[in-house]
Amino acid sequence: METYFGYIKTPQDALLILEGCRRGRLWRIDRRLSSKERQRIQSGSVFVFDEREAGMRRWTDGRTWSPSRVLGSFLTYRELETKRPRRFPLHCTYKPNGLIKQSFSICTATNQKIHLISYYTKVDALTNTLRRPSADPTLNDIVIPKGLYPKLNPLDIGGGHIATMNTIRPWNQQYAYPDQYDLTNNDSVPSSPTVPPSLSSSPATASFSNEDLTDWMPPQATSWDHLPWPEDRRQLKAIQQQLRL
Repeated sequence: METYFGYIKTPQDALLILEGCRRGRLWRIDRRLSSKERQRIQSGSVFVFDEREAGMRRWTDGRTWSPSRVLGSFLTYRELETKRPRRFPLHCTYKPNGLIKQSFSICTATNQKIHLISYYTKVDALTNTLRRPSADPTLNDIVIPKGLYPKLNPLDIGGGHIATMNTIRPWNQQYAYPDQYDLTNNDSVPSSPTVPPSLSSSPATASFSNEDLTDWMPPQATSWDHLPWPEDRRQLKAIQQQLRL
């Protein structure tokens, strides 16, 4: 079912998987996942699909996600708890031990629009439980051809959300992104004059030491004008206009 099992930390990791698919060493997803296949998604699951080949532009996994955050060349989402606590019915929280979803999208020199979706947990990423493609001996002979893929900053690091809030502010359906609202699935962004939770600042709330978090956070963020995919640019530009940035 999966294209690969591991942790995609950098654009180089992502490109190794894409090139492995192009060479026939790995396989792309050519259809939507069934309900049973969605239930088997776990930390380490990586999926790649070509829009034309799969006949789909939007990835659906049946889970509820936070708004996206731009981290380097990636968009990341935190899994949300679908059951609202009785004590605080107007709040939604991150799912305990929930997944983080990371998306990476490019258009190749041959006009292929390819998406890579990966899943992992904070603990697995921080403890190096999952093997990265760049450290996989079965992929170490792959050389990324020049000119086929867009130039990317090799220092960009995905895997974020350590320094975000554990409880998102007032519950509102426009802030929870199940399949119909997921920014990886939707061409439009819900309108609201309020700052989305993922764009607001908050203190770190992880149970790891500062030293552990150093390798986790990205060295830089991508400009809103240089996002990896057009619909993402449109969505965040809409937010940018609302915030009058």
